[in-house]
Order: sequence, then C-alpha cells, then structure tokens
Amino acid sequence: MVFLFNLVRKSALPKGDTALMAISLTIFLFYLFSDPLIITAIGFDILHSSGTYLFWFTFNLACLLIILRLTSGANLGKLPAKLYVIIGLTVNMLLFLAMHIDINVLMHYEHWWFWTFYSITVNVMDVMMIIALLTNKDFLGLLGCYRWGVETKQSA
Repeated sequence: MVFLFNLVRKSALPKGDTALMAISLTIFLFYLFSDPLIITAIGFDILHSSGTYLFWFTFNLACLLIILRLTSGANLGKLPAKLYVIIGLTVNMLLFLAMHIDINVLMHYEHWWFWTFYSITVNVMDVMMIIALLTNKDFLGLLGCYRWGVETKQSA
C-alpha cells in the first residue's frame, strides 16, 4: 500500500524525486516474494525448513543493497525515510540471523524471552519503515542522532 501511495504522490508531482517510490517498490517486491504464502503457492514449504531465517536474512540483505544502490546520491536531509529503512532492514537482518543461530545451531526449541523480543522488534521495525515511507519525516529523531554521530566522529 505504501508503494501505491508513493506512486500516486509521484504521479501528482511528476518532476519530483523518485527515490521514495523506488525504495517503496523495492521493499514491496522483496516482501512479496519472501512471503510464506506466495512461496508455498510456488511449491516451496519455507515455514517447515531449517533455512527459513537465513532465507529472510538473505532477502533483506539483497533488498538493502539494492536500496543503497538506487539511492546512492540521495541526501538524508531530503530523504530521511532512507535512514529509517536502512536501520529497519539491518535490525531485521540481525534478528533473522540470530533466530537462525538460536534454533538451528544452539537448538533452542522452547519459547524464551528472545523469541518475544524478536517478534515485537521485527514488527516494530516494519511499522517504523512504513511510517517513514508514508511521511518521509524524521519522526523519531534518528537523523539528528546520525548527524551528531557523524559530526562527533569527524571532529575526533
């Protein structure tokens, strides 16, 4: 829906920046093709596979790399949604990798606090990215934190 919203907004302002629409389209396509129902319809049962979390990790990594390539010249001041998407995809990737290690390497099969943390955080990151792509505003102040960190690093 965010992609459609940005597509309509772009058609209303044809000379505007296309970066927000490109990010929305990329996320839409990657989330569509990593959806368990779509994958099951194609013939793969990803939900009963030991590689589920690695699959989602890989899809988020590819999505992030494509977004970084598409928006390489975009200024974060004009496109704060880019920072939110980078943070959201990175956190989700790390959580997918951690869940893979937890279940497939450490062999934890009983519910514990990390699984609740994973479930809540992945959903919060997804909602954060949706809001950022809808508003293109720095609603959590992450851009200010990023600038402060970059300025502190450069002055040191």
